[in-house]
This record gives sequence, structure tokens and C-alpha cells, in this order.
Amino acid sequence: MPRRPIKDEFQHLKISRQRKYQLRQQRDGRCIICGKETPASSRCLEHMIIARERQRRKNGWKRRYQSTSYKIEAQLFKRKKRKVRAG
Repeated sequence: MPRRPIKDEFQHLKISRQRKYQLRQQRDGRCIICGKETPASSRCLEHMIIARERQRRKNGWKRRYQSTSYKIEAQLFKRKKRKVRAG
């Protein structure tokens, strides 16, 4: 038995099913790759870091500018550090 089609603002767009899935995930505040909650963009922290490092390798960048992924990563590291000290 076939599934019912999803009826939303993306149904009539002439794009692939995967792209529609990504747009729906982004609209709902989820990672477009794995579906986890996102802190600031269209990707979760894990996939933001993977994309960041892939770009650094591809373009040969050495410097680490203060992008969103570094800021979020630093906040999480501080929280974990506090929990370890308190525990």
C-alpha cells in the first residue's frame, strides 16, 4: 500500500525528494543530515564540525576564525568541564 503524499509548502516544487526532506528538516529546526536538534543553523554541532574541517582541508586554510561552530563547541566544553568539577 503506498504512503500518502506529504501536503505542505514544498510538495509542488520541482526538486528531488532528498532536497524536500532537507527543507522540511530545516523548517522544523533540525539537522538536515541526521535530524537532531540544531543549535544555530541547518546542521547539528557534529555535522557543523565535519563540514568546517572538510572546508579547511579542501581550501588549505590554517587559521581558525571564530565561526559559529567554534563558539558552540567552546560553550559545550565549558559546561562539561563544570560538570566534571562539580561531580
